[in-house]
Amino acid sequence: MKKKIYESYCSMTQWVKRQIRNPRKRLVLEAIAVAAIIIAIISMITSEKKVNTEGIKEGVSYIKSLEKKDTSEIEQEIKEIKRAERKAALESGEINVWAQFNDSVILGDSRAVGFEVFDCVDDSRVFADAGATIRKIPEYIDGIKAVNPSSIILCFGINDLSIGLWPTCEEYITEYDQMIQKLQEALPDATVYVNSIIPATDPAFQKSEKWREIPDWNEQLKAHFEETGVPFIDITEEVEEHKDLYDVDGIHMRKEFYLYWGNAIIMEVTENE
Repeated sequence: MKKKIYESYCSMTQWVKRQIRNPRKRLVLEAIAVAAIIIAIISMITSEKKVNTEGIKEGVSYIKSLEKKDTSEIEQEIKEIKRAERKAALESGEINVWAQFNDSVILGDSRAVGFEVFDCVDDSRVFADAGATIRKIPEYIDGIKAVNPSSIILCFGINDLSIGLWPTCEEYITEYDQMIQKLQEALPDATVYVNSIIPATDPAFQKSEKWREIPDWNEQLKAHFEETGVPFIDITEEVEEHKDLYDVDGIHMRKEFYLYWGNAIIMEVTENE
């Protein structure tokens, strides 16, 4: 029986290596092959040691179907599974998301101030002020260097749109790149992350109609930073799922939302380590 198992395993892994040249995809598929062999072993034991090749055949069939998928599709599926698992662990209290911010800093405006005000992240790791825009970033650099984090999370945008310094998102992106470059030059070992802008909602538009453009700006920011290789933390899904957690002003978020926001940040940081 051992010989047949070994021969089946070798046959399957060799097939994978012949068919898949991309190392990352090969790793995923070889893991699936091993799982198929384990299923086959269980079948053999429960059927009086008679070799049942159905599990192996199913594994090969599944691998062939994966061959048609792009690597990015597989990675996205794995990412979604991880997100679902972390979300469940978060909601059950199994993990403490804030304990994972011990090597990160958060920069931003009054929304980012919430991470400190609500006792989510230690105040030494929050560099944020009400009314701040990305032009505030250079003022934080010395303080950030003293902390020496491995991750820098940028949470700006709400004031950047309404203040009118950047008439178009393209102009905003140009200066955003410059600010990120300053951070990278000052802290070359740290990874800079850009968080999507939390959209405003009624009655906030009474203060600024420009905030209606936030979803469009987010799309442009995401496309740009994905192209340039700067990790983009898109919390659109978290905002959509928890619209009831907007504060009464339609601009800020309630304390309860920060748990979901923090989880989204750490998910992205973890995936980029």
